[in-house]
Amino acid sequence: MPLLDPEQTAAFDRDGYLVLPGVFDADEVAAMRADADFILELIVNSSLANERQSRRLDIRRKLDGTMVVRKIQPIVDLGLALARFSADQRLLGPMSELMGDEPVLMEEKLNYKQPVPSMATFRVPADDDRFPVHNDWAYYRVNGYPQGIVSSALTIDECHERNGPIRVFPGTHKRHIDHLRVRNGLEVPPGIVDTDRSVAVLAPPGSVMFFHSCLIHTSSPNDSGVPRRVMIYSHYPKAAALGFDIRNGPNRLNESPWEWRYQRMKAAGEFVDSFRVGC
Repeated sequence: MPLLDPEQTAAFDRDGYLVLPGVFDADEVAAMRADADFILELIVNSSLANERQSRRLDIRRKLDGTMVVRKIQPIVDLGLALARFSADQRLLGPMSELMGDEPVLMEEKLNYKQPVPSMATFRVPADDDRFPVHNDWAYYRVNGYPQGIVSSALTIDECHERNGPIRVFPGTHKRHIDHLRVRNGLEVPPGIVDTDRSVAVLAPPGSVMFFHSCLIHTSSPNDSGVPRRVMIYSHYPKAAALGFDIRNGPNRLNESPWEWRYQRMKAAGEFVDSFRVGC
């Protein structure tokens, strides 16, 4: 029996995205938040202990000198709840109907947009936590991935106008636009889309947005002073036969030894965590 009704499927085909509110309950959202806090402390403290910035960590220093964690990627090897949700049928069932194939996990990331205390170890240029106007396939195409990739964005925190929500350009998934390289990623050329016509995805915690890899989207900086965490899983159609963890696997292998070194240093009393979420 289909999980999506014809109107929902038609909306995804027309707009390139579909929002399902309240997919996960309060206890499940609490488990996501616990994993998010644990992973953030692990990656920041591991970076401080090893005196090197983890390749998982995307951190920025804002013009006012404060710092913000934009995202951590990859992530499902670090948190059990977030790993389990990547294979949850509440995600995979609707996604299978939207892509017309069995979804296979290709990559995952947690967009934190989370303010943190200034730390001298991270020598990063002044920037903010916005994401450029782009589509994801502009990144995927370099590795030969198909356009049929569908992503799911799980809202760990409420997404509202003041905390830099995802903003989408409905219908832009029907034709790929070549991107320009800019300071913080890839971006569609100016004038291709009318930024005033973007739609903010406003949703309570536990909601899910499915979106096509060619859908153009963006987000503005989070000026709320508190995190705006969204967990994003991207799945490819099984027929593409791309193999397992080709995209994120190298970073897992590169970073895991440094994370275990940090854990050994902490167990031996050679390093004491200096970063705590909320402190």
